[in-house]
Amino acid sequence: MDYSNWKQFIEGKRLKNKNVDQALLASWQRCKDMAVDPAPRSCWDFLPMNQLEQFTTTLEKICGEIESTAYDAIKGKGLLITIANADARVARTCGDLDVLREADRLNFGPGANWSEACVGTNAIGTALATGRPMQVFASEHFCESHHSWNCTAAPILDPRGNVWGCFDISGPTWSDHSESMDLVLHAARALEQNLSRLYCSELEGQMASLFSSMFNSVMTGVLFLNKSGRITSANNTAELLLCKSGDALRGRKAEELFDMSPYLAQAKNASLCEPVIVKCLINPNLYIRVMPTFSASGAWLDTIVTVSETQRSRQFATGQRPSNRQQTDTKEVKGFDHVLHASQSMRQVIRQAANAARTPSTVLLTGESGTGKELFARGIHQSGPRAKHPFVAVNCGAFSEELVQSELFGYREGAFTGAVKRGRVGKFQKADKGVLFLDEVSEMPLSQQVNLLRALEERAIVPVGGTSPLPVDVKILAATNKNLRELVDQGRFREDLFYRLNVVTIAIPPLRERGNDVSLLADYHLRRLCDSFGIDCPQIGPEARDLLVAHDWPGNVRELINCLEYAANNLSGDWLLPEHLPHYLLERTCGRAVESGSLCRSKGFLLKQREANAIREALDFHEGNISKTAKALGIGRNTLYAKMERYDIQA
Repeated sequence: MDYSNWKQFIEGKRLKNKNVDQALLASWQRCKDMAVDPAPRSCWDFLPMNQLEQFTTTLEKICGEIESTAYDAIKGKGLLITIANADARVARTCGDLDVLREADRLNFGPGANWSEACVGTNAIGTALATGRPMQVFASEHFCESHHSWNCTAAPILDPRGNVWGCFDISGPTWSDHSESMDLVLHAARALEQNLSRLYCSELEGQMASLFSSMFNSVMTGVLFLNKSGRITSANNTAELLLCKSGDALRGRKAEELFDMSPYLAQAKNASLCEPVIVKCLINPNLYIRVMPTFSASGAWLDTIVTVSETQRSRQFATGQRPSNRQQTDTKEVKGFDHVLHASQSMRQVIRQAANAARTPSTVLLTGESGTGKELFARGIHQSGPRAKHPFVAVNCGAFSEELVQSELFGYREGAFTGAVKRGRVGKFQKADKGVLFLDEVSEMPLSQQVNLLRALEERAIVPVGGTSPLPVDVKILAATNKNLRELVDQGRFREDLFYRLNVVTIAIPPLRERGNDVSLLADYHLRRLCDSFGIDCPQIGPEARDLLVAHDWPGNVRELINCLEYAANNLSGDWLLPEHLPHYLLERTCGRAVESGSLCRSKGFLLKQREANAIREALDFHEGNISKTAKALGIGRNTLYAKMERYDIQA
């Protein structure tokens, strides 16, 4: 392709040369569609290098001798090496000094955007756009300012097959480009191999860390024995259950701790694969199960021993009824089946709440807004002996100072102007024999807290306008999203009332500390919302799910439900995608540089939104003047028109 071909295309004429490279012609057409200015120009779009830190850090790990080997091959030939990321941002350059100076005239340096949309057809941008190695010589460049250059580039693929970056060799047309294609292909493949090794190494480390975390976080003791019956590893729970302070399990013989004879007798049977229950020699109350592990070929490898505190499995097998303590160890506790969860943190809190439900003691529920304190209050009511009696909820922040006493304790006929004839029963009396839930107790006016304190201490109330105390039998549950101890120190909450409420404190964990509960809750509530709206429920796509899991949810479950309701009103198709979620969710997540693979794609979506918003704001500021808007944005008029058409923006 020579200059005359290029000029014919730019002027909109039919090319006389019929032997045109179709990949090159397609690139020219893309540039034309994107309104790239073909006139002489330098790169105008730069990104600070600190925003490429993730890419450059990985590059440092995989580059090794690849760059220096390639440089030795081009040294003295008037060439330079460039490595760019998947967005065509230049990350590294090296080469002969005079060529680097020539490149500087085109602003071809670190942080520069060398995509087709920015600088037209070129080896880097076109290789990344097509996923193929490319050579672009002289007038084959779309922008005339690059006609004095030749460039050769090959994309670098990550282990998943996605474009990760690009390796390029460029130089003036007079330079020696004879070996450029071989060099970029070898360098790109070598970088891909190193990238795969790094990925596998990091994955192995993550898996090892995950296994270690799981191994040491389970509530059951786990030990591994080698073929000689010696303990090779044990988790923290096993150490706590089987060791005295300062002792260690690793290296000890299993027969010192357990009666292994039943297991060894059955182990002679090659088909053994079921766990064998054995006795613990140092603590007969522990429940011990022993099970072999086998290789794919059937060879006996190691032995796994599990240790737990209760023997409920054996008791259930013989038909014995589990005790109340054992009931709280089951996955779903009666009364809390409406609290959707899978995390250990929530399971422990539910067990604590179920235990507290059995007694008349006052319970203080603490936790951030939206964590489900009222759900727990209702669970305590349903799982306790007062389940058949009333559950009365009171929002202590919803009443004025004058009405608190009458709402809680009721009033007699004629107690005040406007009082209902025959008086009214208060919340305490309505909850008699049942549960009274004082939500947002920290918001109760300070002047009225003494009346609540007296009712809690005496278990009796005096209605407004009355004289005789009325006994009430209620279990008090209080809830707050504030630190009552700090409010006491600030003089905003009575210390004696604090101690009266703070009998059994149950701290409900925020959603960000509940692990996979986010994904579980998202699936449930999306299905519930879609059913109530009468629309088909889509699956949550992997990118959207990654965003949901990565978000810190300051509004907890309430915020999650609101986000899903927003998404349900924007659905189209069979998948819930990142663009269906509220924009603030994308901004917060990407703003924290959550750069796992799918989230980077979500970040790309966010950047497009920001670009569209910037264009709209600039047009509004310049009152629709295209020339002024294009100048303010640093782009050409044709480029601005193309972007406005792409984002459906009206002047």
